Amino acid sequence: MNKLKLLIVVAIASKLFACTSQKTANKKLGYLKTDISSAELQNPTLYKRYYYSCSNYETGSDSYLSTYFPLSRESRMKENFGIYFQLDGGKAEPFDHIANVPLNAQGSRFEVIYRSYQQINGAYVDLIARELSSTYYKNINGTRVPWLECREG
Repeated sequence: MNKLKLLIVVAIASKLFACTSQKTANKKLGYLKTDISSAELQNPTLYKRYYYSCSNYETGSDSYLSTYFPLSRESRMKENFGIYFQLDGGKAEPFDHIANVPLNAQGSRFEVIYRSYQQINGAYVDLIARELSSTYYKNINGTRVPWLECREG
C-alpha cells in the first residue's frame, strides 16, 4: 500500500512541475510580458502605437521604431508603467519606467527614463525620452553609449 501512495505522490508532483514550467515560458519580469504576440500589440483597445524614424549609430543607417503603450488601468499605476519597443519589425521588447526628470523649475518640461527588462543585442538599453526626440543608449560596463536617436513620424 505504501508503494501505491508513493507512486501517486510522484505522479502528482510530476504534473505540478510540468504545469509550472509551462507557465514560466511566458513569465513577466515586471508588469509587462517578456514575450508578447504581434496580434496583442496590434489591438488598439489594448495598446497605443507610436512610430519613430531613428538614426542608428552602430550601423550608420536609418531604423524604424514602434513603441506600444498599454492602455489598461493597471498599466497607469506607478509600479506598472512601461512600454514595448520594436525595432525594424523585430521582437517587441519590454521597457520599465525608471524616472521622470524635471528640466525646469516649474516641472512643465521633463525627460522620461526607461530601461529594457532584458539585454538587447548584448546590452541593457536605457531610453531617455524628451519632447522632440528620444535617445536609446546601450549600457556597456556602466557607460551609456548612444545607440539610436529617434524622432516621431
